[in-house]
Amino acid sequence: MEPISPRPFDPDQQFPDPDAEAILTVTFLLELPHCLRIDDATFLVSDRGQGWSGWSPDAIGYMAELAPVPEGVEPLYRISLRQGEVDDRIPLLAAERAFPDWEDFERPLRQRASGADSKLQSCALISIYGRALEGPLAEELDEGAFRDKILEWLSRRFDEALSLLNQYVVILAALHDEWHISSISRIDLPRNTPWKLDLHPTPDDWSSPSGTLDVHATLRDDLPDERPENEIVAAVNIIHEARAGRVPFFQWLELYQSSEHHLGSGRNDQSVMAACTATEVLINTLFRLLWTAKKLDPKKLPGVLSAPFKNQVTHHLPKFLSEKLVLDDDSVPPGRWHQDCYLLRNRIVHEGHKATSGEAYDSKVATGDFARWIGAALEDDPRTADIKSFLQARPPLRNA
Repeated sequence: MEPISPRPFDPDQQFPDPDAEAILTVTFLLELPHCLRIDDATFLVSDRGQGWSGWSPDAIGYMAELAPVPEGVEPLYRISLRQGEVDDRIPLLAAERAFPDWEDFERPLRQRASGADSKLQSCALISIYGRALEGPLAEELDEGAFRDKILEWLSRRFDEALSLLNQYVVILAALHDEWHISSISRIDLPRNTPWKLDLHPTPDDWSSPSGTLDVHATLRDDLPDERPENEIVAAVNIIHEARAGRVPFFQWLELYQSSEHHLGSGRNDQSVMAACTATEVLINTLFRLLWTAKKLDPKKLPGVLSAPFKNQVTHHLPKFLSEKLVLDDDSVPPGRWHQDCYLLRNRIVHEGHKATSGEAYDSKVATGDFARWIGAALEDDPRTADIKSFLQARPPLRNA
């Protein structure tokens, strides 16, 4: 393939028309947790379309510090990748300090990309373009409302930028089966991410506001420095009980917490899928427990467990409930779970839909509400009272 040689800029077309529509750009600076091993690169991600009114290909390219763009292109993102040098972490230094009598061991060597005490780490500058009238400047708000709105808008744009970057990260990793590189989540990044807003054409009184976004905003800061002893004892006891087979809902707990972790880390699709899988595990576990507690025909259980999940929910689960299970009414927990979790999961898997942070949050909450509703709706029976009590009262559901 022959290299493309862009034409030089037309000096008379480097700036937009005086009455060109205003374009708002938000830019984030990200420090990736690994090195992508690539040369510095800058490129546009664009859609074909009408372009921006009053903006020529030269004006767009000049603004983006790139070559003139083709006709009929509407830029969506600008990505600039660079490699930065950082101090290398010393392997096992923390472990050596925590266990000083283990200091005499061979510390593994870690390959350094540059110099004796530093390594290369990839950084990305990602700009998102949008029409100013569609952004947070579109309406007049008081200072407090504007601050809340801009924070929400920035957070959603950050998720958008990270999702786009991850598409490139995943493909670069897949080209060489680099298992140590995967999608980057919020928790993999430094907590405070720099951002800046630009307006084009730039008015004389525009100051290009900037700041940092807390990308770990859902990380609780009110936790004690150390867990109380009773929590450690409780966790140990639960593990012992689970290994002895006396905590049948343990896998459900793991998946529900996994959904919470993915949600807080910005992995929205994974959060939805973990929540839906958690519900499937919950219901299958429930059937096994009910069969044993009620001494039902064991020959029928394998058929129930192998039935399609939707059939389990709509046909088999209602047999054990004292309330009607309605999935087409999102004003009740079963219908809300069906809409916000089950159908959303299907859209992600079968239609390529990318879940937003709001959708993932609703999915996780709906999952907890549905599990709690199942516990409340189970028929009263002394043989299943413990199951009913567990589903209604366990801590993860209270936090949902």
